[in-house]
Amino acid sequence: MEKFNVKEIYKGDIIVGCEFTTSFDNRLIEVLGYGFDYKKANKYLAKKYNFLNNKKRFKKIYTEINNKIRKLGLECDLNVIKKARFGKSFEIEVYKELKKYENNRKIINEDIWNSYSDYYRKGITNPKSKMFINKAKFYPPIKEIVSLIHENGGIAFLAHPYQYKFTDTEEFLDKIYNEVALDGIECFYTTFSEEQTNYLVNFAKERNLLISGGSDYHGTNKENHNLGIGRGNLKISKDVINNKILGKYYQ
Repeated sequence: MEKFNVKEIYKGDIIVGCEFTTSFDNRLIEVLGYGFDYKKANKYLAKKYNFLNNKKRFKKIYTEINNKIRKLGLECDLNVIKKARFGKSFEIEVYKELKKYENNRKIINEDIWNSYSDYYRKGITNPKSKMFINKAKFYPPIKEIVSLIHENGGIAFLAHPYQYKFTDTEEFLDKIYNEVALDGIECFYTTFSEEQTNYLVNFAKERNLLISGGSDYHGTNKENHNLGIGRGNLKISKDVINNKILGKYYQ
């Protein structure tokens, strides 16, 4: 991005932003950092968590998934999984392979087969699922990432709480609010119901937290999530965009 002058094609305000995968109570969740010194943050993470981006991490996850498949007696072509083990879409390929076999739905009689998102959120990252793998141990604790963002001049938001598909989202929100120094919550998200959005907005207002929204656009590797509008139904009020406190973070 530093080699490309975005302002040549976009005249709006631009702030530094990043989505961090973190851990909390053995669960994987995401934190959104805004307006921080990303160069200093990158330097810190590269030094302490360099293994996150190399084959060592993928090998450990591959081994655990492979062992899980064998232990549960799931049907699949292990050669397909082995071939994909170091690719960016490894876990997606595992899901596609396991989904092919009807017997796997009987062995894992859980609501995880409708989409990769369900498989990921309700299955492998859900401690209550037979498919659970404790990936949280491979990622920084949320307190560490929030502190990193704050120490480098930024603000930290909890990303899309209902997208984790927890069965105890409201209790989880109370716990994380009491233990982590978050600045805000992502309340508007393309898959949220009106009821869910209203709950999050009220939760944030009652606790004097900032409110944000996002499409969770990750490029072409994420289906039906378009830049700015999500699945086409994302509408974020200008009252949210005009949060006065964000002014000092504009670049």
